[in-house]
Amino acid sequence: MSALSTLLDTFRHMAVTESEKGTYFEELVVCYLRTEPSYVDLYDKVWPYKEWAKEEGHPVKDTGIDAEISQKGCTSG
Repeated sequence: MSALSTLLDTFRHMAVTESEKGTYFEELVVCYLRTEPSYVDLYDKVWPYKEWAKEEGHPVKDTGIDAEISQKGCTSG
């Protein structure tokens, strides 16, 4: 079994609810995007959606969005 398969299996066994399982996976993806050399140079910031929503004054309710990513060199507004 690969390291990723083992980690995902651990998440499945640790999670009490499907929502908790999803949160574990979201945190894994955010961590990956923040640290993987292929992506570090592409993004200024990667937030879990709930953290981003709170910072920006948006509802924190789960809408199915997992992360908010700010791409280097892009501006909004």
